[in-house]
Amino acid sequence: MDDTHRCMRIAAVITMMLSLGASGATPSTVEDRFVAADWPLVSRAKSTLEAQGVKSLPFLIRLLDRTEVVPLENTMDLIYPGAKTFYGHGWLIDYDLDCLPARAGWLLEELTFENFGFEEGVIHEEDLLSAAKQGKHDTPLSNVIGAHTAEKSCAQRHADAVTRAKSWFQKSGAKWSRFDALKAALESKDPARHLNALNWLRFGTTPCPGLTAETYEKTLRPHVVRLASNGNDAVREQATLLLDDHQHSWLKGKRREHEQ
Repeated sequence: MDDTHRCMRIAAVITMMLSLGASGATPSTVEDRFVAADWPLVSRAKSTLEAQGVKSLPFLIRLLDRTEVVPLENTMDLIYPGAKTFYGHGWLIDYDLDCLPARAGWLLEELTFENFGFEEGVIHEEDLLSAAKQGKHDTPLSNVIGAHTAEKSCAQRHADAVTRAKSWFQKSGAKWSRFDALKAALESKDPARHLNALNWLRFGTTPCPGLTAETYEKTLRPHVVRLASNGNDAVREQATLLLDDHQHSWLKGKRREHEQ
């Protein structure tokens, strides 16, 4: 090999190494981490963006126009439509998180307590519980939930949900507050919104400016009482469990605005 070819080969190797190093670098912004492939990065970025509240809405609305598919990596036992394996346990997220519009929709719906229609509806908890009881684990997820085929592109499958989310943002984005959104969800007739709000009240940790024990008792609790009697089975259960917490221990786990 002559010196010219040797130099060209060394240069090619150096270029490849630099390229690999750049692609393996941790994204510098929370927005870039949220659209990354690494699930731990995405999960932490989701918490940060949710904690930022209204400040995150413009970014999430812009993300709805991205049509890329970014398959998640390092998902451990995460159960979602793009998962390959069911391990018998895990965190269930019934959103196609590989599709960036659906990933944005997942956070938008959790942050705003709205139901734009991004949830896939292909993974049912009863199917997972049944499989676990039968000892099914370390098996393809399709063996548990059936085949999940996506004949249409991300943009096509989520077009209606994207339209609803953008319309909502145009009407409500400028005046939106999370406390008002929480109240509206509990007042609504949508069980999906009820569950989202109740689950966040019981287990959520991100801030909700204006939420205190006093405002909960005065403004939110009457709706929780109603849902404990009139909601569907899942809603009644969550509402009842929240009402049983007379010490408001759920509130102690919520971050305040200055703790973001």
